[in-house]
Amino acid sequence: MTRTIALWAPLLAALASGCAPPPAPAAPTADETAARRAASVALTALSHRSFDIGGCDASGARVVEEAEARAGTPQGERCAILIARRSDRTWLVVVRSSLSSSSVGAQALVTVLPEAEGVSAIEYTR
Repeated sequence: MTRTIALWAPLLAALASGCAPPPAPAAPTADETAARRAASVALTALSHRSFDIGGCDASGARVVEEAEARAGTPQGERCAILIARRSDRTWLVVVRSSLSSSSVGAQALVTVLPEAEGVSAIEYTR
């Protein structure tokens, strides 16, 4: 009997470890939190300038390198937001409106101040 338990013990241990709950998702880093705050500031500024931000959500923004943000995103059915930290510590927030919005796939490049205390520039492209 003892020998049978000794044979099954490693298998039971392996099975039990596979049933462990998954690890908790990692908390956002301070930089990711600051990036989301910059995206929120950019969206607020755009909403005051007749740029349709319907369906845009700062929490869904992707943090990328500046070159990728400047390249923008293709037009699509959903709003897309890219955020990059620039060398001067400002944020570049690129917002592409959805094709179903009143801005019809327009793209805004918003420069947000380092601590997300406001916007210093907005450029529009298609």
